Amino acid sequence: MKLINCDLGECLTPDPDKRIMPLINQANIACGGHAGDIDSMKRTVKLAKQHLVQIGAHPSYPDKAHFGRISQQYDASALFELLYQQVSQLNAICLEQGVAMSYIKPHGALYHDMMQSPEILVVMGSVLAAFPQSLDLIVQAGTNAKSMQAFAQSRHLNLNFEAFADRRYQNKQLVPRSEQGVMLLQATEIVEQYQQFSNASALKVDTICFHSDHPPSVKALERIKAMS
Repeated sequence: MKLINCDLGECLTPDPDKRIMPLINQANIACGGHAGDIDSMKRTVKLAKQHLVQIGAHPSYPDKAHFGRISQQYDASALFELLYQQVSQLNAICLEQGVAMSYIKPHGALYHDMMQSPEILVVMGSVLAAFPQSLDLIVQAGTNAKSMQAFAQSRHLNLNFEAFADRRYQNKQLVPRSEQGVMLLQATEIVEQYQQFSNASALKVDTICFHSDHPPSVKALERIKAMS
């Protein structure tokens, strides 16, 4: 089965992190851009350490009002600085707690902009290179895969290709969040889509994402855990 990743440390009410952490392999921890702060990062890193879950930075555009889901314009230098600041805060917390930050997965609009913009992808590569450890980058499976691979080879980076268990697809492409019916609403269909991506041969998938702010996804994770 594929790895399971989930966006955590987003200060949700009620907070699902303790319920979710034992069910996943990779925790994408909010770094204060779209959600989270120093205290939430410390709590989430501690929880991931307790359950032996890989830790990844989940930076975004600084936009808590819209949960990081609206594109913003920055020049390369400014974008690097704001992303480096977010990721370095999480890295410092990991070092304090004696665990490793092992990858970066951008959040929301930043994630989708990175998949379409070579300039933003270059900035992300520079952020990865700014840390002494080797950091993987999570990218969307099936979108500009050849150019992503070429970029990774040129920078000696390792990519994790990601599909979404709880987002609706049409013709193998994600339905944009601006459209109706973007999320799968039943835990059963989320489990089914997870299984499809786990067994897919036509699409390279390394890790499958579930969203912690979507209750059916949490139920689906529990069902998948019970099946394993």
